[in-house]
Amino acid sequence: MKKALLIVVGSLLLTISQWYAFFLVSQLSFIILSELIGSIVFMTGFITRAMGSVFFGHIGDRINRKTALILTGIILIISSILLTFFPNTVSLLVSRLLQGFSLGGEWGGASTIIVEMYSSYKFRGFIASFIQLAVPIAVILSSSTIILIPIDKWNYSFIIIIILSMISLILVKDMDSELVVPSRSKLPLLEAIRDDWKNILKAIGIKVTESAIFYIFTSFIFAESSLTRSIASIVLLSISLQLFFLPFFGYLSDIIGRKMVVVVGLIIAVLGIFSFFFSVALGEILFSISDSALYAPQSSIFTEIFDKKYRVTASNLSYQIASVLGGALAPLLIRETNSQLVIIVYICITLICVLLIKETKGASV
Repeated sequence: MKKALLIVVGSLLLTISQWYAFFLVSQLSFIILSELIGSIVFMTGFITRAMGSVFFGHIGDRINRKTALILTGIILIISSILLTFFPNTVSLLVSRLLQGFSLGGEWGGASTIIVEMYSSYKFRGFIASFIQLAVPIAVILSSSTIILIPIDKWNYSFIIIIILSMISLILVKDMDSELVVPSRSKLPLLEAIRDDWKNILKAIGIKVTESAIFYIFTSFIFAESSLTRSIASIVLLSISLQLFFLPFFGYLSDIIGRKMVVVVGLIIAVLGIFSFFFSVALGEILFSISDSALYAPQSSIFTEIFDKKYRVTASNLSYQIASVLGGALAPLLIRETNSQLVIIVYICITLICVLLIKETKGASV
C-alpha cells in the first residue's frame, strides 16, 4: 500500500511538472512574443503532443508502462535545462516541441497506471481525479510565476521543474513489475484504429470541449487584454477552485456516473460563454467549474472504454488529437470570428459523443 501511494505521488509530481512547463510556455508565448509568433509556438506543442502520444503509447503498451513514464520525465528535464540556460525565442520553440512530445505520452501512462492499480476500488473515479489535480496546480504555479517573477527572469522558473521531475522519477523508479506488465500487443496503434476506431472518435469528442474551454480561460485570455498581472490574478483565482471541484466531480462520477458529470459540465460551460459578455471574472470562474466537471472523469473514462492491449496508445492518441482540435484550434477560431459562441459547436459534439458511450462506472478494467 505504501509503495502504491508513492507511485501515485510520483506520478502526480511528474504530471504537475509536465503541465507546469507546458502552461508556462503557453502563457509566455502570448506575453513576450507577438500574437502571430506566440500562436505558432503555442500550437507546435499540440502537434508534438500527438506525436508523443503515439510514440510513448507504443512503448507503454508494447514494452512497459514504467519505461514510457520515465522517458517522458527525462525529456522534460532536458527541455527545461535548455530554457534555463538559453532563454531565447529559438530555445523557447525547441523546448516547446520537446515539452509537447513528452507530455503527449506522460498523461495516458500515468492515468492508466493509477486506474489499473485501483481497478477493483469502488471509488477509482475519485482516485483517478487526483492525477487531474496536476493541471490546476500547474496553472497556479505558472500564473504565480507570471505575477511574482520579473518577465526578464522567467527562465529561472524552469529550475523548479527540473527539481520536481527528478524527485518524481526517484519515486516511480521502484514500481513493481506486476503493476506495469504490458499487453504485448505487436502494433497497438494499428490494432486500436482497426478494432476500436469508434471509441477513439467518441473519446476525442468527449475531450474536445474541455480542452477548448481550458486553454481559453488559462492562456488565450492573455491575448485579449494588456493587463497581464490582472488577468493572471483572475486565472489564478479561477483555477484554484479546481483544487476542490476536480476531486468533487471525480467522487460524483462514482455516484451518479461518468456520463452525467460530463453533461453537468456542458451545461455550466454554456452559462460561462454568455457570462463573458457581462463579466470576465464570472466567465472565468464558470469555465473553471465546467472544466472540472468535464476533466475529472476523463482518466477513468479513457482507461475504462479501451482494451488493455492498446489502452495507453488509444487513450493518449484520443486525448492529444482532441487537444489539438480543441485547445489549439478553438483560440484561433475565436480570434478569427471574434466570438466565443464557436464553443457551442464543441459542446454539441461532446454531448453527442458522451451519450453514445456506455456508462463505465464500475466497469471491469
